Amino acid sequence: MVEPLAVAILIAYLVALLLIGLLSSKKSSVGMTDFFIAGRNLNKWTVALSAVSSGRSAWLVLGVTGTAYATGLDAVWAVAGYITVEVFLFFYVARRFRAYSEQTGSITIPDILETRFNDKTHILRGGSAFIIMFFMIAYVASQLVAGGGAFATSMGVSSSTGMWVTAVILLAYTMLGGFHAVSKTDVVQAGFMFVSLVILPVVAIIGLGGFDPLLQVMHTEGGGFTSPFAFGFGAVIGLLGIGFGSPGNPHILVRYMSLKNVKEMRQAALISSVWNVLMGWGAVMIGLAGRAYFPDVSLLPNGDQEQVFLMLGSEILHPLFFGFLLVAVLAAIMSSADSQLLVGSSAFVRDIYQKMFRRNRKLSQKKLVRLSRLTTVVFMGLSLILAFTAQEFVFWMVLFAFGGLGACFGPALLLSFYWKGVTRQGVLWGMIAGLLTVILVKQQPQWTYAFLPDVKELLNTYFFGITYEAVPGFIVATTITVVISLFTKRPKHAKQIIERLNESA
Repeated sequence: MVEPLAVAILIAYLVALLLIGLLSSKKSSVGMTDFFIAGRNLNKWTVALSAVSSGRSAWLVLGVTGTAYATGLDAVWAVAGYITVEVFLFFYVARRFRAYSEQTGSITIPDILETRFNDKTHILRGGSAFIIMFFMIAYVASQLVAGGGAFATSMGVSSSTGMWVTAVILLAYTMLGGFHAVSKTDVVQAGFMFVSLVILPVVAIIGLGGFDPLLQVMHTEGGGFTSPFAFGFGAVIGLLGIGFGSPGNPHILVRYMSLKNVKEMRQAALISSVWNVLMGWGAVMIGLAGRAYFPDVSLLPNGDQEQVFLMLGSEILHPLFFGFLLVAVLAAIMSSADSQLLVGSSAFVRDIYQKMFRRNRKLSQKKLVRLSRLTTVVFMGLSLILAFTAQEFVFWMVLFAFGGLGACFGPALLLSFYWKGVTRQGVLWGMIAGLLTVILVKQQPQWTYAFLPDVKELLNTYFFGITYEAVPGFIVATTITVVISLFTKRPKHAKQIIERLNESA
C-alpha cells in the first residue's frame, strides 16, 4: 500500500504539469516555430536540462539501476557511451545545428536535410519524415505502457487506467503549450530525476554504515562488481555504442535549435554534461547499493532487477521522499514521451502537409498551429491503440528505435555539417542502409535466410562479438554515405555552406 503522502506529491506534480501547459499556451499559439521549437528563445539552463531529461527516459532510472544491480560496474559502460557522445554533440555540433537552422528557417530534421542538399524531389524530406513518425508513435506507445505500470505501482490503479491517465496528462500540456510547455516541464522533471538519483544512493550508503559494507558485497559478488573490464570487448563496445543513437534522435537534436543565444551553447553544454555525469553515476550507485540491501533478485518484486530503484526507496526513505522517487520514474517517462509526441506531429504538419502537400499555398501560422494541436491528438490516439493492442510489437520496435534513428540520421547530419563532399544520393542510401542493418541485426526476418546468412551471427563471429545494432548500423550508414557521395555530384554552394558553418562554430 502506497503512503497517502507519496500519492499527494504525485498528484501535485501532475497538476503542476497541467498548469505549465496552460500558462504556455499563449506563447505557443503564435506560429509553428513557437509551437515546435519555442521560437528559438530558450535560455541555456532550459535547453541543457530538457536535453538531458528527454534523452534518458525510464531507461536511466530503471534500466541502468537494474543493470548495475545485476552486473556491477560493467553498467558504467552504458552510461559512458551516451555521455561521451552527447558531450561531443553539445560542444561541437550543436552550434552548427543552431546556426544552420536559423539561417535556413529549419525547424525539423527533414527541413535541414532538404535545404542542405537543395532536394527538389522532396525524397529526403518525405522519407525521413515517415521514418520519424513510424518510430515516434512506437516510442510514445512504449512510454504509455511504462507510465501505466508506474501509476499501477504508485496509486494502486490498474495498468490500463494508468495508461489513460498518462496519455491525458501528456496530451493536455503538450497540445496546449507546445515546445514551450515541453521544455519547461522537462526542467522540472530533470530536477526530480536529479534529486532522486543523487539523494537515494547517499542515504543508502549512510544506512549501510559507509562504503565498507558496500565494497564487501561487491568483492563477494566478484566479476563485473569489482572491475568494469569483466565484460568482453564486444559487450563493452556494444554498451558504449548506445551513444551512437544520440546524433540521430530528433527529440534530443531539436533542443539545439531552440537556444536563444548561440553564444551560450558552450555553457549549456557544460551544464548538461555535469548533469549527465552525476545522474549516470547516481544510477550506477543505486544498483550497487541495492545489491547490498537485496542480495538475491528473488527479494525484488517478481524477481525483476529493474524494481531495485523503487524497492530501495521504499525500504530506506520517508514517505515524503519516496513520493519524489515515484515522481522521478514518471518524470523520466513523460520527459521523453512529450518530446517524441511533438517531434512526430512536426514531421507530419511541417514536412508532409505544409512542405509537400501545400507547398505552393500560403497558410496562416495560426491555422498551422491548430492543425499541429489536432495532429498531436491523432498521434496520441495511434500510440494508445498500439499500447493497448500490440505491446509486444511496441517493445520490439523501441528496442531498436534509438539505434535505428541514430543509424538513419546520425551519419547524414554529421557529414552534412562537416563535409562539403556529401551528396543527396549518399545521404539517402546511407539512411536506407543504416535502417536495414539495424533491423537485420536486431531481428532478421526468417524469409531472408534463403539468400542472406544470419547477420547477427556473422557479426558475433567476425566483428569482435559486437551485436548491439546501433554500432554496425552507424558504421554501415556512414560507409555507404561516403562511398556513394564520392561517385555522385555534390550540391551547389556546398563549399560556402560548410565555410559559413565553420565560422559560426
